[in-house]
Amino acid sequence: MSKRALCWWLLGVAAYLVFLGVNLPAQYLANHVSKNLSELQLGGVSGNVFSGSANEVRYQGTSLGAVDWHFDWLAPFTLSLGYRIDLRAQDRNLNGRVDFGFNRITLHGFEGHIPLSAISGWLPLPPNSLDGFLTPHLKQLSIRSGRLVSAEGELDLDETALRWPTAAVLGSFRVQLTPMADGFQAEATDASSPLKLQAYLSFSSEGAYHLSGTLAARNPGDEATRSLLAGLGRPDSTGQYPFDFKGQW
Repeated sequence: MSKRALCWWLLGVAAYLVFLGVNLPAQYLANHVSKNLSELQLGGVSGNVFSGSANEVRYQGTSLGAVDWHFDWLAPFTLSLGYRIDLRAQDRNLNGRVDFGFNRITLHGFEGHIPLSAISGWLPLPPNSLDGFLTPHLKQLSIRSGRLVSAEGELDLDETALRWPTAAVLGSFRVQLTPMADGFQAEATDASSPLKLQAYLSFSSEGAYHLSGTLAARNPGDEATRSLLAGLGRPDSTGQYPFDFKGQW
């Protein structure tokens, strides 16, 4: 086959794929995603596989809002099925690129604003124990078989307040995420808070975690914060409350 003929053949294949995609309903894509990632469900689907929307997205039973998607034409150059998405609800928004693979979702360049109440089911606290907002600046995050396996970027926690086991204003914090060979690690520090926090987390792709660090009252004369920290036990000789947890998520 000559070079000219090959170019025309490739152009014909591309045109056919575009024609096929435009005429395939968005429900086909929704069914494919749900088949490979049973934790992710889309409802009220309209449009086609290249450009569509869903009135509701649910992940592991939690409603995330509505979503619009548009095929990312740069995705084929990375050998992936990639979409630019805009996830929204009255109190939240997220946008970035999602790559779909077999039993795997990878997020790229995600930015947004989410109330902590919307993700309380994934926090290691009783439901609605924590108020505030999460602002992600994610370079990359990967989920395989419903399990978080890798992350890179930053998370800002703002206007946080504790409801349980007692009411308390916590303030703002920043979390730096760094990928590792088998999972990721995170470092959390206070940004504007009555608490002085230094925490480190290692998280393996199998869900094993190790969280350690120290907490202290920023102002030693702050009786409310000292009373809150007293529930952690006795401070060390420097007035800090060390913590160390290991487990499986």
